[in-house]
Amino acid sequence: MRRVLVLMLLMIIPALTGCAVTGEVENQAYALVMGVDKTPAGGIDLTIRIPRIGHGDSGGEGAVGKGEPYLVLTAGGDDYAQAMEHLQWAAARELNLSHLNLLIVSEALATGADFPALIREIATTRHLYATAGFVVCEGRAGDFIEGQETLLGSHLSSDISAMFRHYAAHGFIPGSTFADLYYATLSCYSDPTGLWGFPDSGEQAAAAVIETDESSLNAQTRTASSRQYLGTALFRDGVCVGRLDGAETLCLNLLTRRVDAFGFEADGRVWALSSALPPRVRARRDGDKMRIDVSVSLVSENPGDPAGAEAAVARAITQVVDKCKALRVEPFGFAAKAAARFATLDDWLQYDWRARFPEADVRVAVHIATAE
Repeated sequence: MRRVLVLMLLMIIPALTGCAVTGEVENQAYALVMGVDKTPAGGIDLTIRIPRIGHGDSGGEGAVGKGEPYLVLTAGGDDYAQAMEHLQWAAARELNLSHLNLLIVSEALATGADFPALIREIATTRHLYATAGFVVCEGRAGDFIEGQETLLGSHLSSDISAMFRHYAAHGFIPGSTFADLYYATLSCYSDPTGLWGFPDSGEQAAAAVIETDESSLNAQTRTASSRQYLGTALFRDGVCVGRLDGAETLCLNLLTRRVDAFGFEADGRVWALSSALPPRVRARRDGDKMRIDVSVSLVSENPGDPAGAEAAVARAITQVVDKCKALRVEPFGFAAKAAARFATLDDWLQYDWRARFPEADVRVAVHIATAE
């Protein structure tokens, strides 16, 4: 009996020392960001950014490594599966995607007819963290990742999380994840979105204000970051078909309950507004046509009559809805309300919401109360 107890203790001791856990961590390559590009020959390039052991996200307090804290690796293949296999070899460790913060794809890839099939293939990747932020970027995703840097934080993962929470709270970007893209692509309801990423103009321009386009941002703002996030990539049937700029994205977020406080220019002044209540959406069917009534309630910190601001916000939201109608994209969540007007799922599918949304009568009302 004593021999059995001694043997059990000898087996437990290595686990108590933490050696086994430490060895496991050191044998993993934890990708924090992954980019996907289409090659000129029609293949796939994958680029990842991983922390070096002793640095950044893996090192923590007292890390003693030298050189750059992050390593960028790229591998290609004839298709996604082959590129991933080559990336496993390039990492020289077990590639682990369970800590992924961002999945970035190039605009050229996202707008291609074969992207929906790639979405499904990526979704089956082993240990992929599906709720990573999903970004469509200008140019190559690999180049975008190589130029990415930390700003206020010392760790890339926490820096990305803090930045996106800030941008989403103020309406600059949608709160889009890869899981949102995947499931909405398979859904018969509203369409998915992605974040829009772009490199600066060479003058360290920032994207952290609400404006109409990137050129005006580049002329008016400056920051230390060379990689910017502003606006929304719009998807229909798994293919990127257009995008919304910063001001349009704010309107989208107002309708999808994803903005807290923001500034809005109207009547020659900037109004400090915040969401008072979730937007109220009602749908009713008139023959084959659907009417959608939207009521948005806001609070103003500014003194004075907000009637002009109410009209301006309602007009801006309506213009965004009309733009999406022209693209035959419905990212607002209206479909769930419209589907309730049908007795069965088969009736809803036969109605074909995505084809009929451009004909829907969408009416927007905005009410702004003054804070006391």
